[in-house]
This record gives sequence, C-alpha cells and structure tokens, in this order.
Amino acid sequence: MTELFDFSQFPILQTERLVLRKLTHDDAEAMIAIFGSPEVLRFLNEDPVDTVEKAVGMIDWLNGHYDDQHAVQWGITLQGDDHVVGTCGFYRWDRSDRHVDIGYHIVPSLWGRGYATEAARAVVGWCFQNLGVHRIQADCTEGHTASERVMIKCGFRLEGTWRESCWEHGRFVNIRQYGLLQPEFAASQSNFSSLI
Repeated sequence: MTELFDFSQFPILQTERLVLRKLTHDDAEAMIAIFGSPEVLRFLNEDPVDTVEKAVGMIDWLNGHYDDQHAVQWGITLQGDDHVVGTCGFYRWDRSDRHVDIGYHIVPSLWGRGYATEAARAVVGWCFQNLGVHRIQADCTEGHTASERVMIKCGFRLEGTWRESCWEHGRFVNIRQYGLLQPEFAASQSNFSSLI
C-alpha cells in the first residue's frame, strides 16, 4: 500500500495553467473576493467573508485543519502570478474507510475558463496517489450546474440526491452526491495516456 502523506511539508501542485499552494494571511483580500461574493454564496449557507479579519480567520481555520492532519486546502494561483483566484482541497479524510470529500471555489470573474476542473483534477490525482483512498466524493446544491459539470469532467458519477437535506438561505434544498472510485480514476488515466 502507498505510504500515506504525513503532513510534514505542505504539497505544492502544478498543472498546465495553475499552481496550488498554501494560503497565507497575504491572501485575505483574495478570500474576500471569493467568499464575500454573492455568486459564490448563492450555493453556500455561510456568512459573507467581507472583512480582512474574517478572511484571516478563515485562512487560519483552513490551515488549522492541515496542522491537525485532517485536510489540505490549497490556494489556486495562475502560473506566473501568485495572486489567489480560488481554493480547492480535500476534507473529512476517513482513514479506516479510505475516502475523502473534495471542494472547490473560483472567484466569479474567472468562471467558465476551466480553472476549477483543472484544480480539482490535480487534487483528485494527488489524493489517490498520496492518501491511499479508494473513494473521493463531492456534493453540491441541486441547481448548481457549474459545480456538477466540474465533477462530471473529473470522472465523478452521480450517485443520488439527498432530498431537502440542507437549510440554505431560508429554505430546504436538495443535495446532489457524486463519487469517484480509484479503479475508475486509474482506468481514465490509462485511457488518457493511450490517446497521447
């Protein structure tokens, strides 16, 4: 079995267009642009991150999960530009049942360019390679079609709908559950390699 990630050094991931790195307090304004945005909050039941103090608190909270060895949340930057334009990461690492959840957010001004998909693919590949997981799962509020497209492009399969399972913005909403198994991911990688 793969030697599991030990959290001794924060991993930096690089893709064709992106660098995923650790969040720092210098990223506070970028976090406000993402998590203070009404477009992002439309599908989250969270208070806006609309001050530097709240943004720093969120960064510390996210990095605290890394320090506790439960999760990794990366800041997404464009190659050659260290400004954070989104976040992506895994959480709820269940070491006994060997699965994690992933999530991703991109600043609305850069939606539709494939950055969330590119970041999510990098995180999915890293998780399968370094965490020894058999399954990666993700979910979104029903109607969040952009998020669903990211999951589908990453190879996830729709597994079902949790009817009215979350309270968001004064109403119950359905949650769509997606999953990706390690053998499915491995097969997709070998298929991709054979096309190159």
